[in-house]
Amino acid sequence: MLLRNLEASAQGTPSPPRLLVMFWPGGTIRYYFEPTGVGTEYTTSRILQPFDDAGLRDDLIVLYGLNARGIDAGCGGGAESGTVMAVTGTNVPGTRENGGEADDGVAGGPSFDQIFLKNVPELQAPGRGYANAICDNRVDSHEVSARCLSYSYAMRSIDGARVSPSCDRGALTEATPLLPTLRPFDLYSELFGNFMPGGADQEALAKAAARRQSVLDFSLDELARLKTLAPHSESAKIDQHAEIIRQVEKNLASDAAGFPGCQVPETPDAALTGQEGSSFNYGDPETAEPDDPLHRQVGSAHASVLRAAFQCDLIRVASFQWAPATSHVSFGGMFPPNPEANYQHHPLGSEITDRQATMVTPPTDERMAGVVEFLANVHTWYNAETAAILRTFKEATDVFGGVLLDHTIVPFVTDKAEMTDSREPLPALILGGRALGMLGGQAQVFSTNRSHNDLWMTIAQAYLKTTDPLSVLADEVFVKTDVAPIPGLWSPPA
Repeated sequence: MLLRNLEASAQGTPSPPRLLVMFWPGGTIRYYFEPTGVGTEYTTSRILQPFDDAGLRDDLIVLYGLNARGIDAGCGGGAESGTVMAVTGTNVPGTRENGGEADDGVAGGPSFDQIFLKNVPELQAPGRGYANAICDNRVDSHEVSARCLSYSYAMRSIDGARVSPSCDRGALTEATPLLPTLRPFDLYSELFGNFMPGGADQEALAKAAARRQSVLDFSLDELARLKTLAPHSESAKIDQHAEIIRQVEKNLASDAAGFPGCQVPETPDAALTGQEGSSFNYGDPETAEPDDPLHRQVGSAHASVLRAAFQCDLIRVASFQWAPATSHVSFGGMFPPNPEANYQHHPLGSEITDRQATMVTPPTDERMAGVVEFLANVHTWYNAETAAILRTFKEATDVFGGVLLDHTIVPFVTDKAEMTDSREPLPALILGGRALGMLGGQAQVFSTNRSHNDLWMTIAQAYLKTTDPLSVLADEVFVKTDVAPIPGLWSPPA
């Protein structure tokens, strides 16, 4: 595969397009998110400031005021069905019987990452095809929907806890969830294990790591042989390819199942991985220790693996989810009434019951004002970490010589408008894709009906190379009523 890419690069083949779907949980706080002004002259907001600080303003499109009107939530929860609706744009036919709560919404069709993968030949890399990562897996009560961004075309029958529109129990047909990988080492072995001659499973990679051997130690002879087969002008790119893998290995944990070069985080976990499980602890959101240091490290490790897989052209489509929509990640020092304490994101945020308090004006009640500040601080944290990740994409080139972020479109979406589960006005961001015609450096705020699916059709223009993507995607099942690309966000590249 590398030889094929090197030959194509020597012949002047341009960098291929890529898609990275990213997700943050819990919506936002309008008066801390919404920028002042629109178009290219907007003034950034407190929550969006990290993207300016990272030098990504020209790569960023800010959207506010989207909605999910016309898309049936199917008796599902605000966070649960909200996540499904955000990534599929389809009606939710009901909720699954999962042994826990009955609000676990199912997908009525494939997600947009899979729609693009099917309909855009340039996104179809010859390797694995796509990858999905998540940095923390904890949910309220066994929900799949809150921790999945990707759904396949394969439909399957399941037991439904609620079937729309009656919300009674019954049989359901859902698009099969393509569940994300939690542990960065597992993601690495899935994508790079075949770089070892004959392939390698996770156990073999772990044993190699324990002997302080890397995948490249097994592959150097093959890479040397490749230099004799590839065009001479591409020799330096083979070395670059090897260095990409070296850097990924350095970013993974140095434990029995990791790689040398990175400190093990101060956590009870033996390996670098996000936490998982179910816990309904809304009456007690405080935790003994904060999760955000580990959360940052897992996110960085996942991102380094995905970035390398993009650079080496192993995949061209991926999803990256910071946490489930019902996030139980705890953050320290972000709640002003008690800055020494650590609080879980969704459980504390769910104390807000008055939509007016979060959407229009800051609340006067001290506790509620503190919760709003906490939510704004958490969203700013996610934006700062995402900006740091995408800055590395902006500084990276692929084996074809193109700037990675310029050839990658990154929709950054969430499950709801804010913590009271409102479905509008929804925030969203689009980053990257400058080489594909995306026109960054601007903000758009909508006061009239603008479907969240408009975001996906705006992006579809770049991949399908048409101003009328709906005609190309006419057979897909997402909701198309009153849906159209947003003007002014894409222009065919010269």
